[in-house]
Formats: sequence, structure tokens, C-alpha cells
Amino acid sequence: MDEENLIAKKEVLRQTGISYGQLYRWKRKGLIPEAWFVRKSTFTGQETFFPRDKILERVERIKEMKDSLPLDDLADAITRQVDAKVRVAMDRLRRAPWFDETAAQECGAGARALSLADALCIAVASRLRSVARPEERALVQSTLRQNLNESFLERAVESDLHVHLLRKKLSAGGITAEISLVAIAPSSALFDADVLRVATVDLKNTLERIKLDLAQEPGGPRGGAALGKREEEA
Repeated sequence: MDEENLIAKKEVLRQTGISYGQLYRWKRKGLIPEAWFVRKSTFTGQETFFPRDKILERVERIKEMKDSLPLDDLADAITRQVDAKVRVAMDRLRRAPWFDETAAQECGAGARALSLADALCIAVASRLRSVARPEERALVQSTLRQNLNESFLERAVESDLHVHLLRKKLSAGGITAEISLVAIAPSSALFDADVLRVATVDLKNTLERIKLDLAQEPGGPRGGAALGKREEEA
């Protein structure tokens, strides 16, 4: 995260006029992503900082909406607003060279408009199609879907998260079997010496390529390099 674009918690409270209690109540309700709370050491000790533009815009939006909706409904309403904006632009991705209809069907996207989470699932599935078995691709999709939310997408952009597809052979009583595993972890993650790393997909890189494709003007050059090839281990 760009340190020059961070704002201290006390400055957020001062500029927006909200209280400490409101800020953390909104966090508990899922209105402000956990990933936006950045703990840093300062000369006075540990302090909390936020990405400036995101937190100020989010607080103002919550303040505007909180009188018309209960807190429990606000998070869903904000997510729907953001997702609606994304879905309009996501139709462009169907023209991207890496877009794979089979992968889209595996991800359950079908013919509907795509969200950013859908696009990420499809891009990951496209990269794994040549190396992963059908049941392994299903396992990857299930793992991603269980974790995909705004907070996860923020962490994927701001940290070194990768999807690791792994296989391990187990032997017992003269019988050998191979199991498949999926881990979402940094590229430097260490696994058992008996584990084969089949493929690794860099989530930050994948999201950046998706956003580059979104930035392409309609009718302009087809964006982004193909995502279908296996990504080498970092």
C-alpha cells in the first residue's frame, strides 16, 4: 500500500466528524473492510492508518445512506452499488483474448454480466485448464468462492497472495492414492516436501490484467496478454 496515500485514524475522525465507536461499529458490520485498517509503528507507538481516498469516500457514503437504511442492510446496499458499476464495464472482458467460455461455464457465469469476482474466477480457471483435472478446477473455484468478498479482493491487490494447486501421494497398506489440495498463500509459502506444486496463479497480477482490459475503449485493441498459459512458480 502506498504509504504517501495513507491517512491516520485520528485524522479520519477529525475530517469526517464521526466517532471512534462509529468507525469500529461500521467495521464490525462489514461496512469498512478489515484490510483497510493498517497498523504501523510511529514515534508514539502503534497507530492505525487507512487508504486515504477509499476511507474518506466510504465514510461519506455511509453517512449519506445510514438514515435511510439499517446498518445491517447498508453493507449489502454498498456492495450492490459497487458491483452494479463493475458489471456494466465487465461486459468488455468477454472480448479479452484470455476469456474462455468453458471456464466461464465452470465458474457459473453463463451469459449474465460479470462481476469482478466472476472475472477473477474465470481468469484463474483459464490459467489452470491445461494442467488441472476437472475436479481440481472445481476445488479451486470452490475455494475462491468461499473467500471472495471485498476484503479478500483488497488483500489480493495489496499483498502477495497466490492460488497454489497442489498434489500429494499417500500410501497405506500397499495402496497409493493421490489427493489434490488448494492453498491461497504468498508465493514464498512452504509446503511438505512430498507435495507437488502443479500450478501457481498470482492473484494481484491477474486482477491488474483484468483492470487493464476494463480500461480498453470499446472497439479498441483487444486488451491484455492471454491468461490461459500456466504461470511459472515465482
